[in-house]
Amino acid sequence: MTNQPKKIQVKETQKWDIDGKLEDIISSLQAELDAGWEGIESEYEWDYGGEKYTEYYLYKHREETDKEYEKRMKQLEKEKAVKAKAKELKLEKLKKDLASLTDEEKELLNLK
Repeated sequence: MTNQPKKIQVKETQKWDIDGKLEDIISSLQAELDAGWEGIESEYEWDYGGEKYTEYYLYKHREETDKEYEKRMKQLEKEKAVKAKAKELKLEKLKKDLASLTDEEKELLNLK
């Protein structure tokens, strides 16, 4: 059995316009609920005239797809490789710095 990370829950959003009669809004919300949407979030936006308005987004959670999982794993591997390379470069620099120390400096650092 491999020790790979599990798939994660992905938050999916969709813009939702809230306009009309309450009956229509409630009916629309019920249809969205039946379609699997879990809730509504609001976000403030600014138009070009400097006026503030509110955007509404439906959201739901789902398990990431195989393609999303593979992309995330590749990204994690890249990040891991970058960190390893940075650590290796730092270690090489440290070795060079240590090699350039005088015997007195090494003694001060308890390296002798």
